[in-house]
Amino acid sequence: MTTALLRLRTAAALAALALLATAGGVASAAPATPGAVVPAATSALGTRIVAVGDIASAGGAQARTAAIVTKRQPQRLIALGDLAYNAGSKSNFANYYNPSYGKFKAITWPVPGNHEYMTSGASGYKAYFGITGVTWWTHRIGAWTVIGLDSEKAGSSTQIAYLKSALAANNGRPTIVVWHRPRYSTGEHRNATDTQTMWATAARDRDVRIVLWGHDHDYERMSVPVTSTHSVQAFVVGTGGASLRSFATGYGPFTVKRISGTYGVLDLRLRSTGWSWFFVRTDGTVGDSGSRAL
Repeated sequence: MTTALLRLRTAAALAALALLATAGGVASAAPATPGAVVPAATSALGTRIVAVGDIASAGGAQARTAAIVTKRQPQRLIALGDLAYNAGSKSNFANYYNPSYGKFKAITWPVPGNHEYMTSGASGYKAYFGITGVTWWTHRIGAWTVIGLDSEKAGSSTQIAYLKSALAANNGRPTIVVWHRPRYSTGEHRNATDTQTMWATAARDRDVRIVLWGHDHDYERMSVPVTSTHSVQAFVVGTGGASLRSFATGYGPFTVKRISGTYGVLDLRLRSTGWSWFFVRTDGTVGDSGSRAL
């Protein structure tokens, strides 16, 4: 490769990264809850992310799952949508979500769910998290990249173009892609087939190792083959505090583990060589765990 060509490619890559740093980002307001949590330091165990969705409601268990989040000391919390029942309104966030999860606001990377859109334009969600633009984003943490999408905008060509651009700029970094309604699930709502384009775009990129979903109020871990040499580990984690539900059917073709009837959060440890996962119940016990290499 000539020196001139190398410089051109380097400049293009830096431009793409600059675009991703400004497009679709989440601008969070300062935490309004006393005792706000700040990111924990990276340990020898790797970067730690906690993920959970379907969180806060009147009489819900959100305080119990928030206590587990605090104990796991994550560097970031990924909030998987349907965060403040029933309609994601400003009052729902103020009355149900903020008292338990407001302390994590500064470290939260949220995606909206269908309940957020029960308030016009997800305006309550956007106001709470200080979002003034689009509802998709890209962040880097440690050796990994996390891309958040909006499953209520599954048909958006703008969002798909963003996803393709983010994946192209991210070449070589292990990646997590996040949205609310699952492409595959054996829970009450079953497969959200309208998210197929989002799924296919993400899954065929070999850097995408993990996909995270909420929506069904249960825990399910799947291994979804994409090619003979590439599979994606997918999790449904809709166990954040809203009323729990039973599975709608038996194990699906991709299901490896599933748990119903218990609240909990997913703790991910991300390393440059692989990752580990722990589904932690509110009593502190681990219902599912394991590790994979890159």
